[in-house]
Amino acid sequence: MLAYLRKLLYWGAAALGALASAVAFHGGVSTSGAKASTAPAAQSQARENQVGEGQIGEGPAGEGPAGDTSAPAGTAPGATDSAAQPDSCLTNTICAVKEKIRWQTPAWTPSQCRRVSDAVATSAKRHKLSPSLLLAVMINESDMNEKAERSYARDGKVFAKDGGLMAIRCHLDAHERCTNGDSFLKGMAWKDLMDPATNIELGARTLAHYRDGGAVMTKTITKLDKDGHRQRVTKEVPCDHKNHAFWAHYNHGPRYIDKGYPRHYPHRIAVLDHALAQVMNAPAPELTHGAITIHDPGMRERTADRPMEPRYKKLCGQILSSASCSAIALN
Repeated sequence: MLAYLRKLLYWGAAALGALASAVAFHGGVSTSGAKASTAPAAQSQARENQVGEGQIGEGPAGEGPAGDTSAPAGTAPGATDSAAQPDSCLTNTICAVKEKIRWQTPAWTPSQCRRVSDAVATSAKRHKLSPSLLLAVMINESDMNEKAERSYARDGKVFAKDGGLMAIRCHLDAHERCTNGDSFLKGMAWKDLMDPATNIELGARTLAHYRDGGAVMTKTITKLDKDGHRQRVTKEVPCDHKNHAFWAHYNHGPRYIDKGYPRHYPHRIAVLDHALAQVMNAPAPELTHGAITIHDPGMRERTADRPMEPRYKKLCGQILSSASCSAIALN
Protein backbone atom coordinates (compact mmCIF):
# COMPACT_ATOMS: atom_id res chain seq x y z
CA MET A 1 0.00 0.00 0.00
CA LEU A 2 2.78 2.44 0.92
CA ALA A 3 4.59 1.65 -2.31
CA TYR A 4 1.41 2.36 -4.27
CA LEU A 5 0.94 5.74 -2.55
CA ARG A 6 4.56 6.70 -3.26
CA LYS A 7 4.01 5.98 -6.97
CA LEU A 8 0.86 8.13 -7.03
CA LEU A 9 2.74 11.06 -5.45
CA TYR A 10 5.61 10.69 -7.94
CA TRP A 11 3.27 10.61 -10.98
CA GLY A 12 1.31 13.67 -9.69
CA ALA A 13 4.47 15.75 -9.18
CA ALA A 14 5.71 14.87 -12.66
CA ALA A 15 2.37 15.87 -14.24
CA LEU A 16 2.36 19.22 -12.43
CA GLY A 17 5.92 19.94 -13.54
CA ALA A 18 5.09 19.23 -17.18
CA LEU A 19 2.00 21.44 -17.02
CA ALA A 20 4.00 24.32 -15.52
CA SER A 21 6.65 24.05 -18.23
CA ALA A 22 4.05 24.09 -20.99
CA VAL A 23 2.32 27.13 -19.56
CA ALA A 24 5.58 29.05 -19.17
CA PHE A 25 6.70 28.25 -22.73
CA HIS A 26 3.44 29.34 -24.37
CA GLY A 27 3.11 32.54 -22.35
CA GLY A 28 -0.20 31.65 -20.77
CA VAL A 29 0.82 33.35 -17.52
CA SER A 30 2.01 36.96 -17.35
CA THR A 31 4.85 37.72 -14.92
CA SER A 32 6.35 41.02 -13.82
CA GLY A 33 8.14 42.66 -16.77
CA ALA A 34 6.51 40.35 -19.33
CA LYS A 35 3.99 41.46 -21.95
CA ALA A 36 0.57 40.06 -21.15
CA SER A 37 -1.74 38.88 -23.90
CA THR A 38 -4.29 41.42 -25.21
CA ALA A 39 -7.97 40.95 -25.97
CA PRO A 40 -8.83 40.80 -29.71
CA ALA A 41 -10.57 44.21 -29.71
CA ALA A 42 -7.65 45.84 -27.93
CA GLN A 43 -5.19 44.18 -30.34
CA SER A 44 -7.15 45.54 -33.30
CA GLN A 45 -7.10 49.07 -31.84
CA ALA A 46 -3.38 48.77 -31.07
CA ARG A 47 -2.61 47.81 -34.66
CA GLU A 48 -4.74 50.70 -35.95
CA ASN A 49 -2.84 53.20 -33.77
CA GLN A 50 0.55 51.53 -34.11
CA VAL A 51 3.64 53.67 -33.46
CA GLY A 52 6.97 53.02 -35.16
CA GLU A 53 10.58 53.52 -34.15
CA GLY A 54 11.67 56.89 -35.59
CA GLN A 55 14.51 58.14 -33.40
CA ILE A 56 13.92 61.76 -32.45
CA GLY A 57 17.01 63.20 -30.89
CA GLU A 58 18.28 59.86 -29.60
CA GLY A 59 21.59 60.30 -31.41
CA PRO A 60 23.66 63.51 -31.52
CA ALA A 61 21.48 66.59 -31.93
CA GLY A 62 20.33 67.17 -35.48
CA GLU A 63 21.64 63.89 -36.88
CA GLY A 64 18.14 62.48 -37.23
CA PRO A 65 16.87 58.91 -37.18
CA ALA A 66 19.07 56.11 -36.00
CA GLY A 67 18.41 52.43 -35.41
CA ASP A 68 15.44 50.24 -36.29
CA THR A 69 12.47 52.15 -37.72
CA SER A 70 10.00 49.27 -37.74
CA ALA A 71 6.87 49.58 -35.64
CA PRO A 72 6.71 47.25 -32.62
CA ALA A 73 3.59 45.10 -32.89
CA GLY A 74 0.75 46.05 -30.62
CA THR A 75 2.20 49.40 -29.51
CA ALA A 76 -0.40 52.14 -29.23
CA PRO A 77 0.45 55.85 -29.43
CA GLY A 78 1.36 57.20 -26.03
CA ALA A 79 1.64 53.76 -24.45
CA THR A 80 4.18 53.71 -21.64
CA ASP A 81 6.15 51.02 -19.88
CA SER A 82 5.64 52.68 -16.51
CA ALA A 83 2.80 54.10 -14.46
CA ALA A 84 0.73 56.83 -16.13
CA GLN A 85 2.23 60.31 -15.75
CA PRO A 86 0.27 63.55 -15.18
CA ASP A 87 1.04 64.62 -18.77
CA SER A 88 -0.17 61.35 -20.30
CA CYS A 89 -2.99 63.17 -22.12
CA LEU A 90 -0.58 65.51 -23.88
CA THR A 91 1.79 62.62 -24.65
CA ASN A 92 -0.99 60.41 -26.01
CA THR A 93 -2.36 63.22 -28.14
CA ILE A 94 1.06 63.96 -29.60
CA CYS A 95 1.61 60.30 -30.47
CA ALA A 96 -1.85 59.84 -31.96
CA VAL A 97 -1.79 63.02 -34.05
CA LYS A 98 1.77 62.34 -35.27
CA GLU A 99 0.67 58.90 -36.44
CA LYS A 100 -2.28 60.35 -38.37
CA ILE A 101 -0.59 63.27 -40.12
CA ARG A 102 2.94 61.99 -40.80
CA TRP A 103 3.84 61.53 -44.44
CA GLN A 104 6.90 59.56 -45.55
CA THR A 105 8.46 59.99 -42.12
CA PRO A 106 8.90 57.44 -39.31
CA ALA A 107 6.38 57.30 -36.49
CA TRP A 108 7.54 58.17 -32.98
CA THR A 109 8.00 55.68 -30.18
CA PRO A 110 6.24 56.33 -26.86
CA SER A 111 9.53 57.56 -25.38
CA GLN A 112 9.95 60.04 -28.24
CA CYS A 113 6.39 61.28 -27.76
CA ARG A 114 7.12 61.77 -24.06
CA ARG A 115 10.24 63.77 -24.87
CA VAL A 116 8.31 66.08 -27.19
CA SER A 117 5.48 66.28 -24.65
CA ASP A 118 7.89 67.24 -21.86
CA ALA A 119 9.44 69.94 -24.05
CA VAL A 120 6.02 71.35 -25.03
CA ALA A 121 4.78 71.35 -21.43
CA THR A 122 7.99 72.93 -20.10
CA SER A 123 8.18 75.68 -22.73
CA ALA A 124 4.45 76.39 -22.54
CA LYS A 125 4.64 76.84 -18.77
CA ARG A 126 7.82 78.94 -18.95
CA HIS A 127 6.33 81.38 -21.47
CA LYS A 128 2.69 81.26 -20.30
CA LEU A 129 1.39 79.70 -23.52
CA SER A 130 -1.20 76.99 -24.08
CA PRO A 131 0.34 73.61 -25.00
CA SER A 132 -2.33 73.33 -27.69
CA LEU A 133 -1.11 76.57 -29.32
CA LEU A 134 2.48 75.31 -29.44
CA LEU A 135 1.28 72.05 -30.98
CA ALA A 136 -0.89 73.92 -33.49
CA VAL A 137 2.11 75.90 -34.72
CA MET A 138 4.19 72.72 -34.84
CA ILE A 139 1.60 70.91 -36.96
CA ASN A 140 1.22 73.84 -39.31
CA GLU A 141 4.92 74.52 -39.76
CA SER A 142 6.36 71.02 -40.07
CA ASP A 143 3.59 68.40 -39.95
CA MET A 144 5.41 67.29 -36.76
CA ASN A 145 8.51 66.33 -38.76
CA GLU A 146 11.56 67.00 -36.60
CA LYS A 147 13.83 66.85 -39.66
CA ALA A 148 11.84 69.33 -41.76
CA GLU A 149 14.11 71.82 -43.49
CA ARG A 150 13.73 74.58 -46.07
CA SER A 151 16.64 76.51 -47.58
CA TYR A 152 16.83 80.03 -49.01
CA ALA A 153 19.52 80.90 -51.55
CA ARG A 154 20.94 84.13 -52.87
CA ASP A 155 23.31 84.19 -55.85
CA GLY A 156 23.39 80.41 -55.76
CA LYS A 157 24.42 80.24 -52.10
CA VAL A 158 22.26 79.19 -49.14
CA PHE A 159 22.08 82.04 -46.66
CA ALA A 160 19.19 80.94 -44.44
CA LYS A 161 17.17 77.89 -43.43
CA ASP A 162 13.91 77.16 -41.65
CA GLY A 163 14.20 73.94 -39.70
CA GLY A 164 12.80 71.58 -37.12
CA LEU A 165 9.40 71.04 -35.57
CA MET A 166 8.75 74.78 -35.23
CA ALA A 167 10.42 75.85 -38.52
CA ILE A 168 12.91 78.17 -36.82
CA ARG A 169 14.59 80.66 -39.16
CA CYS A 170 18.39 80.69 -39.03
CA HIS A 171 20.60 83.05 -41.04
CA LEU A 172 23.78 81.05 -41.49
CA ASP A 173 27.39 82.13 -41.32
CA ALA A 174 30.30 80.23 -42.84
CA HIS A 175 30.38 77.88 -39.84
CA GLU A 176 26.68 76.91 -39.97
CA ARG A 177 25.81 79.11 -36.99
CA CYS A 178 22.84 81.46 -36.69
CA THR A 179 23.53 85.18 -36.97
CA ASN A 180 19.96 86.35 -36.27
CA GLY A 181 17.62 86.32 -33.34
CA ASP A 182 17.98 87.03 -29.64
CA SER A 183 20.84 85.97 -27.41
CA PHE A 184 19.40 82.46 -27.15
CA LEU A 185 19.43 81.83 -30.91
CA LYS A 186 22.30 84.02 -32.09
CA GLY A 187 25.49 82.00 -32.36
CA MET A 188 23.68 78.65 -32.09
CA ALA A 189 24.88 75.86 -34.36
CA TRP A 190 22.36 74.65 -36.93
CA LYS A 191 22.60 71.07 -35.67
CA ASP A 192 21.74 72.25 -32.13
CA LEU A 193 18.76 74.23 -33.41
CA MET A 194 17.41 70.98 -34.91
CA ASP A 195 17.27 69.28 -31.50
CA PRO A 196 13.49 68.89 -30.87
CA ALA A 197 13.45 70.27 -27.31
CA THR A 198 15.64 73.24 -28.27
CA ASN A 199 13.51 73.89 -31.36
CA ILE A 200 10.30 73.88 -29.33
CA GLU A 201 11.79 76.31 -26.82
CA LEU A 202 12.85 78.64 -29.65
CA GLY A 203 9.32 78.55 -31.08
CA ALA A 204 7.79 79.32 -27.68
CA ARG A 205 10.19 82.23 -27.17
CA THR A 206 9.22 83.64 -30.56
CA LEU A 207 5.50 83.46 -29.76
CA ALA A 208 5.98 85.10 -26.36
CA HIS A 209 8.19 87.81 -27.89
CA TYR A 210 5.49 88.89 -30.33
CA ARG A 211 2.75 88.64 -27.71
CA ASP A 212 4.68 90.80 -25.28
CA GLY A 213 5.51 93.78 -27.48
CA GLY A 214 7.90 92.47 -30.13
CA ALA A 215 5.46 93.21 -32.95
CA VAL A 216 5.03 96.74 -34.28
CA MET A 217 2.47 98.79 -36.16
CA THR A 218 2.46 102.24 -37.73
CA LYS A 219 0.38 104.85 -36.02
CA THR A 220 -0.41 108.35 -37.30
CA ILE A 221 -0.69 111.11 -34.76
CA THR A 222 -1.15 114.88 -34.89
CA LYS A 223 1.39 117.03 -33.09
CA LEU A 224 2.41 120.65 -32.97
CA ASP A 225 5.67 121.73 -34.52
CA LYS A 226 7.91 124.45 -33.02
CA ASP A 227 5.82 127.16 -34.70
CA GLY A 228 2.56 125.83 -33.30
CA HIS A 229 1.36 124.30 -36.56
CA ARG A 230 -0.36 120.94 -36.56
CA GLN A 231 1.47 118.15 -38.34
CA ARG A 232 0.55 114.53 -39.00
CA VAL A 233 3.38 112.26 -38.03
CA THR A 234 3.69 108.50 -38.40
CA LYS A 235 5.68 106.43 -35.98
CA GLU A 236 6.16 102.80 -34.98
CA VAL A 237 4.45 101.65 -31.81
CA PRO A 238 3.93 98.20 -30.27
CA CYS A 239 1.24 96.30 -32.17
CA ASP A 240 -2.12 96.24 -30.38
CA HIS A 241 -3.25 93.06 -32.21
CA LYS A 242 -6.66 94.68 -32.57
CA ASN A 243 -7.70 92.82 -35.74
CA HIS A 244 -5.50 89.72 -35.50
CA ALA A 245 -4.10 87.28 -32.96
CA PHE A 246 -0.54 87.75 -31.75
CA TRP A 247 0.62 84.45 -33.29
CA ALA A 248 0.13 85.97 -36.76
CA HIS A 249 3.60 87.44 -36.30
CA TYR A 250 5.14 83.98 -36.00
CA ASN A 251 4.75 83.83 -39.77
CA HIS A 252 4.59 87.52 -40.71
CA GLY A 253 7.41 88.90 -38.57
CA PRO A 254 7.14 92.22 -36.72
CA ARG A 255 4.38 93.60 -38.98
CA TYR A 256 1.02 91.96 -39.59
CA ILE A 257 0.29 91.31 -43.28
CA ASP A 258 -3.37 92.26 -43.83
CA LYS A 259 -3.61 91.38 -47.54
CA GLY A 260 -3.47 88.23 -49.63
CA TYR A 261 -3.25 84.64 -48.47
CA PRO A 262 -1.01 85.35 -45.44
CA ARG A 263 -3.64 87.56 -43.77
CA HIS A 264 -5.54 84.53 -42.45
CA TYR A 265 -2.50 82.68 -41.07
CA PRO A 266 -3.72 83.28 -37.49
CA HIS A 267 -7.06 81.65 -38.32
CA ARG A 268 -5.33 78.56 -39.68
CA ILE A 269 -3.41 78.21 -36.43
CA ALA A 270 -6.57 78.91 -34.41
CA VAL A 271 -8.59 76.05 -35.94
CA LEU A 272 -5.78 73.60 -35.12
CA ASP A 273 -5.48 75.03 -31.61
CA HIS A 274 -9.24 74.68 -31.12
CA ALA A 275 -9.28 71.06 -32.31
CA LEU A 276 -6.33 70.12 -30.06
CA ALA A 277 -7.91 71.83 -27.04
CA GLN A 278 -11.11 69.88 -27.67
CA VAL A 279 -9.32 66.54 -27.86
CA MET A 280 -7.35 67.24 -24.68
CA ASN A 281 -10.27 68.91 -22.87
CA ALA A 282 -7.81 71.69 -22.12
CA PRO A 283 -8.33 75.45 -21.93
CA ALA A 284 -7.19 77.66 -24.82
CA PRO A 285 -7.82 81.17 -23.46
CA GLU A 286 -6.05 82.79 -26.41
CA LEU A 287 -9.04 81.83 -28.57
CA THR A 288 -11.51 83.77 -26.45
CA HIS A 289 -9.69 87.10 -26.11
CA GLY A 290 -9.70 89.53 -29.01
CA ALA A 291 -9.86 89.03 -32.76
CA ILE A 292 -8.34 86.00 -34.45
CA THR A 293 -7.96 87.31 -37.97
CA ILE A 294 -8.89 90.32 -40.08
CA HIS A 295 -12.50 90.41 -41.25
CA ASP A 296 -13.12 90.28 -44.99
CA PRO A 297 -15.93 92.73 -45.91
CA GLY A 298 -19.12 90.96 -46.98
CA MET A 299 -17.87 87.59 -45.75
CA ARG A 300 -18.83 85.51 -42.74
CA GLU A 301 -16.53 85.96 -39.76
CA ARG A 302 -13.82 83.32 -39.51
CA THR A 303 -14.06 81.46 -36.19
CA ALA A 304 -11.80 78.92 -34.49
CA ASP A 305 -14.36 76.14 -34.78
CA ARG A 306 -14.70 76.44 -38.57
CA PRO A 307 -11.70 75.52 -40.74
CA MET A 308 -11.91 76.91 -44.25
CA GLU A 309 -9.15 75.53 -46.47
CA PRO A 310 -9.10 71.82 -47.43
CA ARG A 311 -5.78 71.16 -45.71
CA TYR A 312 -7.07 72.50 -42.39
CA LYS A 313 -10.39 70.68 -42.66
CA LYS A 314 -8.42 67.46 -43.08
CA LEU A 315 -5.98 68.23 -40.26
CA CYS A 316 -8.77 69.15 -37.86
CA GLY A 317 -10.60 65.93 -38.74
CA GLN A 318 -7.45 63.92 -38.04
CA ILE A 319 -6.92 65.66 -34.72
CA LEU A 320 -10.53 65.26 -33.61
CA SER A 321 -10.46 61.55 -34.43
CA SER A 322 -7.80 61.08 -31.75
CA ALA A 323 -8.90 59.79 -28.37
CA SER A 324 -10.10 62.43 -25.90
CA CYS A 325 -8.60 62.93 -22.45
CA SER A 326 -10.11 63.59 -19.05
CA ALA A 327 -10.75 67.19 -18.13
CA ILE A 328 -8.05 67.18 -15.45
CA ALA A 329 -5.34 65.55 -17.53
CA LEU A 330 -3.27 68.72 -17.92
CA ASN A 331 -3.89 70.17 -14.44
